[in-house]
Amino acid sequence: MSEGSTSNENQLNIAIVGAGIAGLVSALTMSHAGAHVQIFEKAEELTEIGASIQLSPNATKILQTLGLEDALAKLWIEPHSVKLTDAQTLRIIAEVPISELAKNSWGAPYAVLRRADLQHVLHQAVSADENCTLHLSSNLNFGGPNRLSNDISGKMGVKPDLIIGADGVWSSVRKVMPLTGHPKFGNYIAWRFNADLSARAHLPPEISSSRSIHVLMGASNHTAIYPADDNGNSNVIFVTRDKNDKPETIKFDKAISRYDMHPNAVHMLQSATQLGCWPINQVTDGTWNNGRDMVLIGDAAHAMMPFSAQGAAMAIEDGYLLSKMVTDSPYQISDMLQSFEKKRKIRLSKVKSRTAFNRFAYHAIGPIKWGRNLVLSRKSPQSLGRGLDWLYGWSADD
Repeated sequence: MSEGSTSNENQLNIAIVGAGIAGLVSALTMSHAGAHVQIFEKAEELTEIGASIQLSPNATKILQTLGLEDALAKLWIEPHSVKLTDAQTLRIIAEVPISELAKNSWGAPYAVLRRADLQHVLHQAVSADENCTLHLSSNLNFGGPNRLSNDISGKMGVKPDLIIGADGVWSSVRKVMPLTGHPKFGNYIAWRFNADLSARAHLPPEISSSRSIHVLMGASNHTAIYPADDNGNSNVIFVTRDKNDKPETIKFDKAISRYDMHPNAVHMLQSATQLGCWPINQVTDGTWNNGRDMVLIGDAAHAMMPFSAQGAAMAIEDGYLLSKMVTDSPYQISDMLQSFEKKRKIRLSKVKSRTAFNRFAYHAIGPIKWGRNLVLSRKSPQSLGRGLDWLYGWSADD
């Protein structure tokens, strides 16, 4: 990395606001195509934010292309399968052999890892890239699009060809752009904690000691359990409904007591230590670009509900595809921004539809729940896997 790097007149100059997953993936992809990239991050250092995440093959395939698989493979875990389980009976209803399908059908691993580990690997790659400069503790002028552009130009020493807003659900870049969406509470709360073997001891062995992802589907709630390391620890996410306009302040024990779950599942939840609580926010529909030189990606553009575990994957797809389209195309950047937004919105529409379906299925109640269990139990693992081909088999060339 070189703070004083200069570019030739044919080299694109790219400014990225936000050094999260979307911003760093975009920076690496732009740089690999020869662009000069400067990243502006308001934090003083890139510290751990969020919990563990799932990376499906549509995302890990991109990370492979960027040359990061060797570093990440030392940190992630590849679950054997995804098992859908009834939270009241703890009976496994359906199973998808995710590891086998990932390698044989989708061409890249399905992995889980700490968000901080992914960001660290991306940060290391950016720091080692002579075309990338990362500015921490960046205080930009968000008083309007011209003020932002002028401020960034002054800090870069050159007017950027493109400003990418990758600054998350509470994006400041989005606020200076017209007709964009806005953050909105999604009426769900995610409680996160780690559970060791003793915390899961009361669960059936196929759940307690498994290297698979388990989704315990309850009435208006679900619990996801997935491996955290090779020592038997698991990450647990308990997602509950909150019908209020703003997140309700509630103690975890009270939240658990609202739902009808198997006593052994309740026991695991009650064992929670170092509990974290996150209101789940989304961003409403709106434009992602200003028609000239500014665009949103990742959560800044389309923060979504977590029921298909695609938040990080969509951010990675955004960052990679935008960079490929901008650097590979002979057309004006303004034209590429319109094409990018159109293409991504078609993809996101399908993903959001699948997410809504999963929410309906995971949180089903009454007769719908029994119908869900019957339908899922009759599907073969292979047929369930084929239903995910369009999602996990995605390529930037599609």
